[in-house]
Amino acid sequence: MLSILIPIYNEDVTGLVKDLAYQCNRQKIDFEIICFDDGSRQLYKDKNEVLRSAFKVNYVELSENLGRAKIRNWLAKSASFDHLLFLDGDSKLINKSFIKNYVAHLPTNKIIVGGRIYKPKQPKNAKKILHWKYGSTRESLSAQKRQKAGFIHFHSNNFIIPTEIFNEHKFDTEINGYGYEDLVFAQELEAAGHQILHIDNPTRHNKIENVDAFLSKTTEGIANLHLLYTSGRLKTTRLIKAYEMLKKYKLLGITTKHLSRKMPYYEENIKSADPSIRKFNLWKLYQFIQLMEV
Repeated sequence: MLSILIPIYNEDVTGLVKDLAYQCNRQKIDFEIICFDDGSRQLYKDKNEVLRSAFKVNYVELSENLGRAKIRNWLAKSASFDHLLFLDGDSKLINKSFIKNYVAHLPTNKIIVGGRIYKPKQPKNAKKILHWKYGSTRESLSAQKRQKAGFIHFHSNNFIIPTEIFNEHKFDTEINGYGYEDLVFAQELEAAGHQILHIDNPTRHNKIENVDAFLSKTTEGIANLHLLYTSGRLKTTRLIKAYEMLKKYKLLGITTKHLSRKMPYYEENIKSADPSIRKFNLWKLYQFIQLMEV
């Protein structure tokens, strides 16, 4: 019935796998859990080594880092069942009915997205507040809100897809680095006429990064967005809409000058203990405009 696919990169997934296996056994379903380690540090390989002998678990350490898109395709290629449940390695189950909630929709010809949430309490470490605050306000959305723009709100951290559909629409392995491979994947599914269903069945995102690492990944993602947009492979995101609106009304010049003056202040704010998501979004917009107007 269900192949659960977990890409691992510097995460201890033993607790996640244990919880998943327990819930699957409670539901009395046929299942397998496939875990591919994508070049983690030895510390995490040592922690996950126990999975080699776990029942219905296939744990493999890859000899080289494949990246976010390719490893998901390889996981799917190794799957045996008709439905694939993709989960990120930094996920935590917060609902004892997580598997039951998904199984209630199976079999299906839709893509089902469960969503993600963050810890309700703000991190004590001030350097992790920006990531937590952004995730809590922009990613932790109810199924009802996500469904209004179903494919725009698709995230690859927690979703089910029929194997037959995935074999026709894999993740784009030409997208290197971090960012937007899930949106390109969702856009292709939408163009092919497949339906997406958002449900309230979230996992908790446990890997909150410090501000420097988060901004570095964001910058890498914006560079990917620029390449995908200019090559015509990605049609729309919030940043693209904002850029196109400014260009349409001939406001790019004045906006760029304004944001350029504000950048030092914005950067100081988003690295502070009380970051503004609005200022962070303007910071991202400036980065994107700079790439577009070179």
